[in-house]
Amino acid sequence: MLVTLGLWTSASRAAEQPVESHLPRVLLRSEEPVASDRRVPCRVQWVFPPGLGSGRTGELAGTIKFHGASSQAYPKKSFALTLDQPVSWLGMRTHAHWVLNAAFVDRSLMRHKLSYDLFRSLSTSNAPRFAAASRFLEVNYNGNYRGVYLLMERVDRALLGLQRFDSNNLHHACLYKAVDHSATFDHLGHGGFEQREPDPLIKEYWGPLDRFNRFVSTTKDAEFFDPAKGIATRLDLDNTIDFHLLVLLTSNMDGFDKNLLLGRDAPGTNGPLPKFFFVPWDYDATFGRNWEASRVGTDAWLSNHLFERLLTQAEYRVRFSSRWRQLRSRSFSLSTIQNLIDENARIVGDAARRNSARWRTAEGSYPDLLTFEEDVAQMKQWVVERLEWLDREIGQRTEVTPEETR
Repeated sequence: MLVTLGLWTSASRAAEQPVESHLPRVLLRSEEPVASDRRVPCRVQWVFPPGLGSGRTGELAGTIKFHGASSQAYPKKSFALTLDQPVSWLGMRTHAHWVLNAAFVDRSLMRHKLSYDLFRSLSTSNAPRFAAASRFLEVNYNGNYRGVYLLMERVDRALLGLQRFDSNNLHHACLYKAVDHSATFDHLGHGGFEQREPDPLIKEYWGPLDRFNRFVSTTKDAEFFDPAKGIATRLDLDNTIDFHLLVLLTSNMDGFDKNLLLGRDAPGTNGPLPKFFFVPWDYDATFGRNWEASRVGTDAWLSNHLFERLLTQAEYRVRFSSRWRQLRSRSFSLSTIQNLIDENARIVGDAARRNSARWRTAEGSYPDLLTFEEDVAQMKQWVVERLEWLDREIGQRTEVTPEETR
């Protein structure tokens, strides 16, 4: 069903004709120009099509800034939105912090959502796989149509269920984000990472990551794989396998040494330190495309020092291979992935053409002039070839020799 979406004021309505859409729309307004280095006050209003909400909502107050790093150079920019009061939108968790992702280099508009939904689908009741929930919508800013965006949860302490910081405690929950390609776990220190939890303005807390990097990069194999005190006591290996398989499935060229998050909860009373776990982030450079939208092949093995060191152990290779075969019959099957692509394309619908028309002048920024439909078709064919290659490659890389079984 369609709804005609009005804008903020009579002046705004004069600036742009109403648009019919089956997607929710977010109407943003700010008196000050949005910037990347500071938040400015804004007002937010929702308009829902029939069946998705209660029509036009009241205004919400908050602040807004540009979101992202290199993506800020693109004409269609992402926004970081902080509301004065937490809200729950479109079935997602109640929160005050949200990301409006522009997906400028992603003509399909769905690579983030597809990747995060796949990882979340691997969760079980006692083994969650954390990733941002997301929903498609259209955005107007100060009366101007900005195109299709992806409303995303922010990966933070609340999403991951980490304990709040308590200055009286010796150990704290921690979350680190890899921000450049030096986050490879092969050297001392914390180069390549930013601290996200605790708030670094309250307390710098690099000790857990520094000790983890030292252990991974310097210990001998006997200590590294020791069942009583080795890597399996410090890192959630099942989560690590799933995370690495997601990187490989999507061929995220940045996902193994840059755009990842590493978290660990605080211990309970007199309990052992919890294990580190991985969380994915920034997956627009996936499914056959690189960060600047150039095409990538289907035969890249993506890994880092930690992942490769784990794969030197026969027992871990068996676990890795077994998990891949299991997922290939479930969440990572060709039919599952292609059905998700088709479903996302159906949800975006005609909004894809409005988005393309809005950013037509930016087509020269792309290495090729894909339409939404062409990109979706290329993704689906790329998945076919990628899965076939990974089936062979993982089989070869996880073979266990007779000597290793003795």
